[in-house]
Amino acid sequence: MKSKKKVVHFLWILPVLAVLLLIGSVTAYAAMMMSEEKVNLFQVGNLQTEVKEVFTEPTTIKPNESVTKEVSVENTGTVDQFVRVMLQPEIRLENGESTRLLPSKIGEEVLLELNLTDWTLGEDGYYYYLNVLKSGTPNNTTKNLFTEVKLKQDLGLEYHNATFNLLVKVEAINCAKYAYRDAWWQGSTPSSGALEAIDKKLAEHAE
Repeated sequence: MKSKKKVVHFLWILPVLAVLLLIGSVTAYAAMMMSEEKVNLFQVGNLQTEVKEVFTEPTTIKPNESVTKEVSVENTGTVDQFVRVMLQPEIRLENGESTRLLPSKIGEEVLLELNLTDWTLGEDGYYYYLNVLKSGTPNNTTKNLFTEVKLKQDLGLEYHNATFNLLVKVEAINCAKYAYRDAWWQGSTPSSGALEAIDKKLAEHAE
């Protein structure tokens, strides 16, 4: 299930534009565009999730300026569940019929204000929610995974007029013991690293 895309224009302030601003003219900047795509994956039956967000789309934004964007996951089904999220940023530059993909790694070109208290990043690239996502209120929505997004300030000129897409992919599994291991890790039990810590935390809540 995919939701509609949202577009944000990122600014590159050139000296000539700065001069125009000084004399009081109104200038519209259109350089880096950011859009978001949301995907929900349902494991079985009445396991259902929805990506929730608090986001007011600005008309313009400068590089290295944070955009408030609060992203969480809601359990809209009838079964308690564990969830994990994959964030897939993509920056592409289109020139006529050609398309060039530019580096867009989280923590480097793409900067997020992540909540690493309620979520943990595993070695497999997924962010795991460390609590049960209950069915029905009041605990049917996760804590925010992130609250702000921006692109770093010193991106090269090749990023000018590029398009930034952020794919938020959610996977859910019921809390039966140990369904998450079968669904996410091919039945194996992690024995080291972040996934081991995640497994121990989820095991505490498995039914």
